[in-house]
Amino acid sequence: ALLLAPITTLQAAEVTPPNILIILVDDMGWGDPQCFNPQSKIATPNIDRLAAAGMKFTNAHAGASICVPSRYSLLTGRMPYRNWNTAATKQTKKTDLSPLEKKHFPQPQLQHEPGRLNLATLMKHQGYATGCVGKWHQGMSTKAEADGTLKMTPLNFGFDYYFGFDAPEQGPYAFIENRRFVVAPTEMIPDHPGEGVTNPETQGAHWRKGLAAPDWKFDSVLSTIGGKADAWLTKQSTNADKAPFFLYYAIPAPHAPWATAVEFKGKSGAGQYGDYVMNVDAMIGQVMTTLDKLKLRDNTLIVFSSDNGPVWYAQDIEKFGHRASGPWNGMKGALTDAGHRMPFIASWPDKIQAGSSCAELICFTDMMATFASLLGEKLPADAGEDSFDISTLLRGEKPAQPIRNGMVHVNYGSYTLAIREGDWKLILPSGIYVTQDGTITPDRIVETHGKGPNDKFQLYNLRTDPGESTNVFAQEPDKAKELFAALQADIARGRSR
Repeated sequence: ALLLAPITTLQAAEVTPPNILIILVDDMGWGDPQCFNPQSKIATPNIDRLAAAGMKFTNAHAGASICVPSRYSLLTGRMPYRNWNTAATKQTKKTDLSPLEKKHFPQPQLQHEPGRLNLATLMKHQGYATGCVGKWHQGMSTKAEADGTLKMTPLNFGFDYYFGFDAPEQGPYAFIENRRFVVAPTEMIPDHPGEGVTNPETQGAHWRKGLAAPDWKFDSVLSTIGGKADAWLTKQSTNADKAPFFLYYAIPAPHAPWATAVEFKGKSGAGQYGDYVMNVDAMIGQVMTTLDKLKLRDNTLIVFSSDNGPVWYAQDIEKFGHRASGPWNGMKGALTDAGHRMPFIASWPDKIQAGSSCAELICFTDMMATFASLLGEKLPADAGEDSFDISTLLRGEKPAQPIRNGMVHVNYGSYTLAIREGDWKLILPSGIYVTQDGTITPDRIVETHGKGPNDKFQLYNLRTDPGESTNVFAQEPDKAKELFAALQADIARGRSR
């Protein structure tokens, strides 16, 4: 059984608290790992091995369909649209906002909420050693102070150690360790579009103009990050105080640039992207091997997922015969399921049944309440507002009632919301609704005139039409009104129920 007995502190407990490792990859689709999609054209032996050792969640969702808000939801247990309020604008200079952001407000990031409880500060409260390796994307200083230190890094948010960078295809291209650049970014590199891909601005060996460390090499980024994760775990295994650890291992791939190590090039059936996914899979195998070697695996809960859907166009499906999103409709950025339904695996030897599967609806936000439950921690009322404890699911128990009956999804590209309740999903049209301060305006369903799919309401029955191919908004007006009212109530309530 999982360690669920209420305890005041871990130090007082007569149980060994679990190590927790979150492996979050970047832009990998539900249909990429073969354990989720047997028709995948990409070999993923290590992800498959992790699934065979634990539980696959087939209906798990990110908090958003792009990077920043998704990571915010994972770390805080809070849906990102909760920040669409007038207070949020005070955190950002108005000159920094796009026209849409002036209307709808900027993406939430931990840098704007220094006091908010997140997974790292939760673990610190329970005496854990905390480390973050890889992509951060929640607010990071890009210029050093006079003494060479960086004012803001993950160390500001509960982590004892950090190694990585903010984003893989945006400068500065330089590794940061704790509060310093390992090698300062002093050389400007030009924009580099991808080659031989559907969209050179989002795929392939694509990166944007920016400052870089003189020794920066895109194709060695993953191996460097993997080595640092191994080194940090090795250090934890030798710590005299034997404190449990929490490692947030945010692998910045297969997000572009697709800078694949030479041993994986040409090895998949899905082109440059598939080769890069194989590279990521090998990194996951590497960290699992390290845990085994250090004899840490037996008491380590591993959670694996991706932050949002893949950058994989209809032309890519046609060209390679590979469905990176599996049977789901869309890709990264979409409010259809492909944008946010993620491969999700939880593994913990002797605590979670090996080779098991769960089809219950869960969300990234649920990690906050679940980890707190495992550690005997009671969340304050103003934390984890959208988090539900799924530890019963990890134990293989089927609840009498669903732990969560629905959730709200957000698209920050067009500032649109969607609500799922039971088998139904309503997607609002782009550019019409404004959500702020607990209200949504207009306060009703309005007539739309646009011709594109995002210009009008979309209503899908996910039980009869899981691929979201048939919009039944016109045929089911009462159901659409019911879901809109549920969305209004959720926004007004400020938390999930």
